[in-house]
Amino acid sequence: MTSLPKPIESWRGRRLLEPDMLCIVGFHAFLLSAYFIPKNLSAKLMIASLALIVLSDRNLLRAPLRRPLAWALASIGGFAAWTAASLVVNGVAAGPAAESLSSFVLIGLVLLAGRRLIASCDLAFICRSLLVVACVSATASLVLHTASGLPWSERLVPLGRPGNAILGAGGLSIALIAAMTLWRSGRPLAMLALAAAPIALALVLTQSRGPLIALLIALAAAQTPLRRRPGSLFATALLAWVLTTSLILVEPYLRAQFCADGQSFCRPSARLEIWSWAIANLAEHPLFGLGPTFRFDSIVLNHPHNSFLGMAMFFGLPALAAFIALTYAYCVRLTEAGGKLGYFCSAALVFSFAYMGTDLPNIFAFANMHYLFLWLPVAFGLSFEAEAPAPAARG
Repeated sequence: MTSLPKPIESWRGRRLLEPDMLCIVGFHAFLLSAYFIPKNLSAKLMIASLALIVLSDRNLLRAPLRRPLAWALASIGGFAAWTAASLVVNGVAAGPAAESLSSFVLIGLVLLAGRRLIASCDLAFICRSLLVVACVSATASLVLHTASGLPWSERLVPLGRPGNAILGAGGLSIALIAAMTLWRSGRPLAMLALAAAPIALALVLTQSRGPLIALLIALAAAQTPLRRRPGSLFATALLAWVLTTSLILVEPYLRAQFCADGQSFCRPSARLEIWSWAIANLAEHPLFGLGPTFRFDSIVLNHPHNSFLGMAMFFGLPALAAFIALTYAYCVRLTEAGGKLGYFCSAALVFSFAYMGTDLPNIFAFANMHYLFLWLPVAFGLSFEAEAPAPAARG
């Protein structure tokens, strides 16, 4: 029988206010807020849930942080300082500047929450919770889409924080990575397939090509031995970004060859034009960038829709170089993780980088579901304790 986290085992002992139970309550509140509540209310509830997770740790101020996590928090502080300089150089007003800098505080909150969560709960429990909540959300999204009289050829917008098809697709994708993690850990395939089916269907109906391709790349890469070596994992993540970025570059050719119209999966992405704007602006502001508050005049495409271009344009080329260097350091750390944790975090990393090829211009912004598919897995990878080799993993 699968063991449950200790606080749940002691539910009959009425220990709801015990720290570990508060952590679990906070995590589920975070998931429910992300997958069901829209926009600003969702953001506030997610922040409150993360704070509850962090504050449930009685040793928060007493136990030393693991060195990788401490360095990560220091690096986030460094990015915040560099951003402050960029905001000053670009003459950004105090209000928008403060809002931009507050996002780094929230990233730190996510990292501390992930540290607390992985110490309190087994990763299998975290993945099960993620899968169940995403399954219910996807099912509800499908029902509402159909009940609204919308045809399935119309893009589905999943319930939850983003209120946007491509951003919601990122949240659905990490749930499918969680399902694969559970399957490799020996969980029954039939039950996992039943839970994953509505998520996969909802993901396809979003017609979000970037997340779909990113998910396929991540699941394929995570099956290979490449993720067990730092250089190989790092190269795989970069290659994932290159691949999705390259697909945009050859999009006109692909559409000419395979598309009869500009509908559904054949609609134009309009990424090339906005990338040219980003490169032109970067050439004029290579050191500090334009600051994260900058937006293009276009109503629809007001940001670069590519993380590397976005980071360089918003924060400058030195910030992009620092991010790439820190990614390699994280890969070194991640290859020390074994079993399901190594698989989950590696797949999430590759997915995130592939996703970055078509969207997510500012990875530090509190803007969509990348707290789930990027920052929480990073927190797990930075905070884990060495675990024994996993028994008989599939694949």
